[in-house]
Amino acid sequence: MKLAVIGAGNVGGTLARRWSALGHEVVLGLREPASAKSRAQAAELGLAAMDRAAAARGADIVLLATPGGEAAVEAARACELQAGQILADATNPLNARLDGLDHPNGLSGAQELARALPNVRVVKAFNTVGFGIMAQPVREGRRSVLFLSGDDPDAVEKVSALAAETGFEPLYLGGLPASRMQEEHAVLWIHMAIKAGLGVDFMFSICRGAA
Repeated sequence: MKLAVIGAGNVGGTLARRWSALGHEVVLGLREPASAKSRAQAAELGLAAMDRAAAARGADIVLLATPGGEAAVEAARACELQAGQILADATNPLNARLDGLDHPNGLSGAQELARALPNVRVVKAFNTVGFGIMAQPVREGRRSVLFLSGDDPDAVEKVSALAAETGFEPLYLGGLPASRMQEEHAVLWIHMAIKAGLGVDFMFSICRGAA
């Protein structure tokens, strides 16, 4: 698949590197691809960097790995996505204190993206996992759970398949309104990582009872 990763921070860079290693065609979409910082990021990952619209053009899945809130909407619009394209939203609209969410309209970040880009198929995913786990989703024989939500079954299936190939156990939560719960889960993860002292290298997994 052709995968466009918008943003080359910890999340975007880690997933871009992993997907490239799995044999996918991965490109980076950056705000200023010609800047020294962008060139260095692309060189470190061994990938091509281009502007966001060029990166997203023709991509099977576009991963949005930028800051959340208005910045995420701005970045998604800059991608100039075509009708029917899949946008995997890995962002969280965190407040300035990183202890809660900024949902000014009562909508999740993913719902705001879907409202701003009504012809794009938005799937909330990759927003509740630390980048260390993204690099290695299987620990002690268990797979990290990866929550997903979205209104388009085909888009959800494609993102779920990519998550499974990456090493996660995908778990579909329902339509896009469920993305609000995912973003709250991200706040819990941040609290556990920072305030509860677990650090960033821990994961959640699903343990089912015997049939």
